[in-house]
Amino acid sequence: MNPNFGLKLKQTQQLNQRLQQALRVLHMSNQDIEREVEDWLQENPLLERPESDEFSDAELNNSLSAALPRSNQIGGDDAEDAWLNVAEEEDFNAYLHAQVCEHPLSQTEAAHVHILIDFLDDQGYFSDSLSEVIDHTPLDWMLDEDDLQNALDILQTFDPPGVAAADITESLMLQLMRQPPSPERQLAGHLIQSSFEQLGKNRQQNIQRFQKMYPESTPESIQTALDLIASLNPYPAYGFASAEPTAYIQPDVWVRETADGWKVSGNEAAWPKIQINREYAELLQDIGDASPEWKEKLQEARQKIDSLELRKSTVIRLAEYIVERQEDFFIFGEIGLVPMLLKDAAAELELAESTISRAANQKYLACPRGLFALRYFFTQAVSTDSDNEGVSQGAVKAMLKQLVDSENAHKPHSDEALVQLLKQQGVEIARRTVAKYRESLGIPPAHKRKLIG
Repeated sequence: MNPNFGLKLKQTQQLNQRLQQALRVLHMSNQDIEREVEDWLQENPLLERPESDEFSDAELNNSLSAALPRSNQIGGDDAEDAWLNVAEEEDFNAYLHAQVCEHPLSQTEAAHVHILIDFLDDQGYFSDSLSEVIDHTPLDWMLDEDDLQNALDILQTFDPPGVAAADITESLMLQLMRQPPSPERQLAGHLIQSSFEQLGKNRQQNIQRFQKMYPESTPESIQTALDLIASLNPYPAYGFASAEPTAYIQPDVWVRETADGWKVSGNEAAWPKIQINREYAELLQDIGDASPEWKEKLQEARQKIDSLELRKSTVIRLAEYIVERQEDFFIFGEIGLVPMLLKDAAAELELAESTISRAANQKYLACPRGLFALRYFFTQAVSTDSDNEGVSQGAVKAMLKQLVDSENAHKPHSDEALVQLLKQQGVEIARRTVAKYRESLGIPPAHKRKLIG
């Protein structure tokens, strides 16, 4: 017998309250952080909002160096490594994460489902491809498309119905499949899959139109099928806290063109400002040996101030990297986007990929072309017929839209024709990819674009 013995080293890290605070703050949107700061001000009397005639946070913090050592501040390798351990989620995501333990899953399956939940968009769709998930996660996770597909199938059984669908059509079909079987359900499925774009606001016109398309169905059956479709939720995430409509999105950073090129500046209105109350701080200094409770409040106040500063600097650094890497976008528009992955930014900024992901979460950039989420600028490459790094999906979509906009309305390009036209411009993609991009742009197929007469 030759027994095999193995020694496995496993490194774990327990986050203290200081680092947990910083990680939560980085992940928040500016609306969330504003509400969070209001809670801080209510809970800690040592914190206050600065007035124009108050001296700076830096000056006040320096005056308190004797009361609280700087060794308690966030920084160094410990802070960078801690970004890997973020587990703070929006309400909708938390609702899904909590369901994982309700299913009989292996540890690996559960981990994969957790990963996919984090890739859902604000509407509850899984609009990325599985290969994009692999490209945007650390290599040492060893993700496999087959395993992720299994996890996606599991996630699509979660509540709310329709979650993790690729688009509205698939979401409605997933919801429909949970309804009791009936001829009306079957008809509703046909309408969603083949005629969804033809659904209008006028119910009677819909019934008449579909009566011609499905002559074997009665008007009553069609009406029941339409009622069934109307009862479905087109956006699974709606109704949750993270999906509440926002009347106004305030950018986190501004991007402006100057004589020296494109420059990034923080939108000061989007960054909450707090400082330590001067009177209380001076009183603590005069007392000298303050009670442990007040020392704890003082330490907590400084941690919160530091976490806001770290959040601001990290987001601005990321925005500066985006502007440098995607400069052509600000000049030419979407067609100027170049491939860029989270790991590219992580390597350049010497941060963990999860740091970049959290820093980009619900953060926005305003420029002369409009308001854009930071995540918008991260897009994978599409292969070309040259040896360069390829072009981004966003650029390919822009090229595709230009081709359709300039086509002969009486003889629109088929998907295969679009494949050949893109190939002439150095972009080689499959016909099914063209169809996928076309659908994501809301462009109907050629036979529906054709102008008759």
